[in-house]
Formats: sequence, structure tokens, C-alpha cells
Amino acid sequence: MTGYTTKMSFSRRTAQLLHEDHQATIIVIESLDQLIAKARKKAPDTNDLVVQKTLKNAGGAIEEEVSKHFAFEEDELFTRLEDMGDVGIGEHLREEHRALLPLGETVATMARDARENGFTDESWTQFRNAAAELIERMFAHIQKEEMALLPALEDLLDAETDMELSTAYADKH
Repeated sequence: MTGYTTKMSFSRRTAQLLHEDHQATIIVIESLDQLIAKARKKAPDTNDLVVQKTLKNAGGAIEEEVSKHFAFEEDELFTRLEDMGDVGIGEHLREEHRALLPLGETVATMARDARENGFTDESWTQFRNAAAELIERMFAHIQKEEMALLPALEDLLDAETDMELSTAYADKH
């Protein structure tokens, strides 16, 4: 998974903003993946500054950015695609959002607890398993959005709508 970040460029600002968010999320999930890979069998030392930063970034990205990102897509973009007759993309991505959010919230809660209390062998195993599932699902989800949703926005949005949506999205961040 490492090195997936790409320098794509979209003509619509809304698509570009979502792409930039995807790239930021990939950086967070890659660092989480690296943490898990380095500490496969034994819990990492949560006093280590890199471990602290990784756990903090993972929790914050999930609780703040991802939930806002998903809500924006569902409220503003999927509905527009559906109005244009493309129901499949929104339905599929909504299903993934419904699976990703609770999993992400679980990982965020465990990350926050580990930052405050450290890991036990049991809590590390639970965190490692949940985080690994989140990483895999999130990476696949981002790929789908990059390959299907963002190109669809290029065709769907006119300049005025793009300006309204990109401004609204930027204001939420």
C-alpha cells in the first residue's frame, strides 16, 4: 500500500478537494499500517512520540475528516448523481460508508485509549485487527472513489455548481 499517493489533477475544484482529502487519508492509513507492521507481535510503546503521533492522527482523521467527507458526499454529491440517473455509485459508496464509519470510530476510540493508557497484549491485538481491517477497507474505498466518483463529478458539475459545492466543502474543513 505504501506509496499510493498520486498527483492527479481535476478540472473541477470539488473533485480536486476530495482527491486532496483522499491523499491525506492515505498518508494517515499508511502510517497506521507501518505501525502495525513494525509491532506485529508485541504492542508498541505508546510513550514513543512517533507512536503517539500515529495514534493521534489516525483518531483525528477518522473522527473529524472522514465523517465530514462522507457526509458531504452523501448529502451533496450522491444525490446529484442520482438525480442525473446514476444510482449505482451512490448506493455502493453509501454501503461502504455505513461499514467504514463504525469501524473507524472503534479504531479511533481504541487509539485514544491507547494514547492515554498504553496497550495491553489484548488491547493491542484488538486494535491491530480492527486497524488492519479499516486500512484494507479504506484503501479500497478511496480507490473506488478516485476511479468512479471523482471522474463522474468532472462530467456532472458545471462551473457554478462546482464553485458552490467546493466553497461549501472548504467551509466545513
